[in-house]
Amino acid sequence: MDTPSPLEHNCPMQKHFVVFVMALALTAGACVSGGGPLPDRLYPPGPQPLGPQQVSTLSGYVQFVDDKDVSSLGGYFELLPGCHVIGTPSHWADQSLGGNTLNATTGRWTFALPMRAGHQYRIEVRTGVITASTVPLTIKGYESDLGGHQTREFERATSQKGIETCKEEAARFLGERPSAARP
Repeated sequence: MDTPSPLEHNCPMQKHFVVFVMALALTAGACVSGGGPLPDRLYPPGPQPLGPQQVSTLSGYVQFVDDKDVSSLGGYFELLPGCHVIGTPSHWADQSLGGNTLNATTGRWTFALPMRAGHQYRIEVRTGVITASTVPLTIKGYESDLGGHQTREFERATSQKGIETCKEEAARFLGERPSAARP
């Protein structure tokens, strides 16, 4: 009776190992190459997709973009440059405190962001020093360039004047009249 050589016996196991290693390499390659989640496009489709240097991206504590509820989408958005009015959810929760959850009713905050092409925008809730029963929260908007360097910080818009200022700024960098800027 012929006994199989150790190499023949291990052959099926080696095939499974090779498949596993290749799958792992492809997955890692996608992560390294920026193959993360694709943004939801919040503009009409064009004949060709726009590149990252032609659009703005938005993420973070966001529920409304230009009065459209986007909470059912993925949380990462691609927009055309211009003035965009962003609304936050009314309730915030953070589960990153080692099993404890922080909950806060923030109310809806409005940000008027003059979004530039090739820039990323994020609305963030940051916690301050936690004392006996208080946790101070700060909600701000942040702008970064494609290299990830923070270039600006935005406070919430507390009046219509903040939105008008956003439209005027966006019109300047878009080369438009203020009335032609996005809402």
